[in-house]
Amino acid sequence: MSMSSATMSMASATMSMASATASSSMSMGMKKGGCKISMLWNWNTVDSCFIAKSWKVSSKGSFAGSCIGVFFLCIAAQWLHRFCREYDIAIGNKYVARTSLMNGVSEEGSNSSYDEKKLVNAGSSPTLAKDPLVYTLSHKWLFTWLTDATFANAYEHLVRTLLFTVEWGLSYFIMLLFMYYNGYIIICCILGTMVGRLLFTYNEPLVYCGQNVAAADSHDADRKCCR
Repeated sequence: MSMSSATMSMASATMSMASATASSSMSMGMKKGGCKISMLWNWNTVDSCFIAKSWKVSSKGSFAGSCIGVFFLCIAAQWLHRFCREYDIAIGNKYVARTSLMNGVSEEGSNSSYDEKKLVNAGSSPTLAKDPLVYTLSHKWLFTWLTDATFANAYEHLVRTLLFTVEWGLSYFIMLLFMYYNGYIIICCILGTMVGRLLFTYNEPLVYCGQNVAAADSHDADRKCCR
């Protein structure tokens, strides 16, 4: 009995030493190469990681640089949003001016919105008038060109698609930064968005040529993240 108890005590001591060694090595590993990641609100600075292991904060100075970078990233997102919008407006104005010169009509007579024209054309469709759901599911709208609407050419449509893709990706990149629940990063995102909005929308018209530009812009913003 004494031999077995001694053997058991030696085994337990060996296991405790092994667990202590493993825990110490794990803690050292966390200190050397680990990342502080939390799914709850936190104020972590050093050893914080964002998006990838390569974006690991090794000092307070690098964390301050990350905050400044996130701040300007959100400003850039607001600039890109205004840039895309102005590009669409410029394309529309080009075709309106060309149509006015060709038809000899005044600029005021050619300012009906795309949505209004689409509604008129859609209302004249007997299929849509009977059942809008059937018309939408048939995807006839994908292969139908409205008679009184203006469209971007192939090059312009490609540029618009690329700009939208960059804007969409940047929006979700900012959303991923929010999901780290780091208070400093979230505050920088909010401040950057606020400053960007102040800088790039101060001369943005709310009503232009009798059309509610702000309402149309908010309708498009609902379809994108982190606008």
